[in-house]
Amino acid sequence: MFRKILFPTSGSPISEKIAKTIVNLLSDTNGAEITILYVLEVTPFHRSVSYQLEDKGIDPSKIALEDVKEILEKATKVFNEYNIPYNIRVEFGEPVEMILKIAKETNSDLMVVGFHGQSSLSDYLFKGNITTELINKTTCPIMVVK
Repeated sequence: MFRKILFPTSGSPISEKIAKTIVNLLSDTNGAEITILYVLEVTPFHRSVSYQLEDKGIDPSKIALEDVKEILEKATKVFNEYNIPYNIRVEFGEPVEMILKIAKETNSDLMVVGFHGQSSLSDYLFKGNITTELINKTTCPIMVVK
């Protein structure tokens, strides 16, 4: 039924549960294409912080990439255990806009997201919950895993 599944992840604790849900869907969907997406919302360091890090031999971009690597390891663990192929995309930008863009670009016919991601309380109060925004704005079916 579903041929192209988009799994945007924020590294939330339920990433594994979301992946298992997708695996269960795949028993009915032979040969589906899975795209795991992580959107890195770049918040520029204050220049003095960058200088201080660089003076200590620390590359700020490497710190961010290490976090991305850990997040993607959580998201891919289940697929690797079941030998299910997937594509990984890491994009930079505003999460909701980028997820919607990639869903359209990949012609996703299902998006599987978690009920709660890594949003802080202030993010939720001032920007809204990403899952809620995706539900309201996406044009493809969306499954929310709780």
